[in-house]
Formats: sequence, structure tokens, C-alpha cells
Amino acid sequence: MHYSIPSFSFQSYKSMLRYCEMGCAFIVFLILYGAEGRQDLAEAHYLMVICTCSLIFCGGALMADMYNIQIQYPDLWPLSEFALEVTFMTLSFFAAVTMMSACRWTYNDDESFCDHYMGGSFRGNASAVFAFGLSFALLGSVNVTYKRVRKYQYS
Repeated sequence: MHYSIPSFSFQSYKSMLRYCEMGCAFIVFLILYGAEGRQDLAEAHYLMVICTCSLIFCGGALMADMYNIQIQYPDLWPLSEFALEVTFMTLSFFAAVTMMSACRWTYNDDESFCDHYMGGSFRGNASAVFAFGLSFALLGSVNVTYKRVRKYQYS
């Protein structure tokens, strides 16, 4: 029995998750790009780099799904997609945790790291919340990709 790859649809569950991932990553990028001292706070800089790379990956993966790259490379693409999704899911989750903690720890007795470096903790907390959203959207994509890889391997 051979596994058939479904055709691409803009309204599929996987496509909707890709849009959500790209939206969350882009919002985090915009929030942190607008912050004045994001280069001075390592957590903000790392979160911005992770979300930028995730945005590029999600756009590329959406294009790969659109052109059905799985048909041309059935042994390579599903496993690569799964590995990259797990990587970005883990990195974005822990980057959001460190960003939230940086906004909770105090720099001086009355000022947090986000207040001192970024001019307020709202940007740090908002970017962390959207990074959590990115991580959970990637969790849904990991689940879909895992089922696809498993169905391909065992059929």
C-alpha cells in the first residue's frame, strides 16, 4: 500500500496553523524591532532572532506545501519539516520563558530589566505572550507532521 499525499489547500488545518505561526512570529518581530534597547537585552535579541528564523521557515514551508515538495522528496521533506518544527517550537517556548523572567527580575531595587533596557515591561511581556502563541501553533503543526510522517513510514 502506498501513501498518497493530499493536495494543497489554503483553508486546510495545516495552512491555518502556518498562517498563525507566521502572524505570531511577525508580531514578535515588530514589537521587538520597535523597542529602543533590544540590542542591550540579550533575551530580547535572541527572541527576535528565533522569531525571524521561524518566520522565514514558516514561509518556506508554506511554499513547499503549496508546490507539493513532498512528492518530489518523500524521504527528506517530512522528516526535515518535523525536525525544524520541533526545534523552533522548543526554542520559541524557552525564549518566551526567559523573556518573561527578564521582565520580572529587578535590575535595581525598583526597576526590571525590561524597564531599564526597553523602556517598559509591556513590550517584553507582549512579545513573550506572542512567542508562546508561536510555540503552541508550532505544537499543532508538529502533531500534524508527526501523523503524516508516521502514516508515510508505516504504510
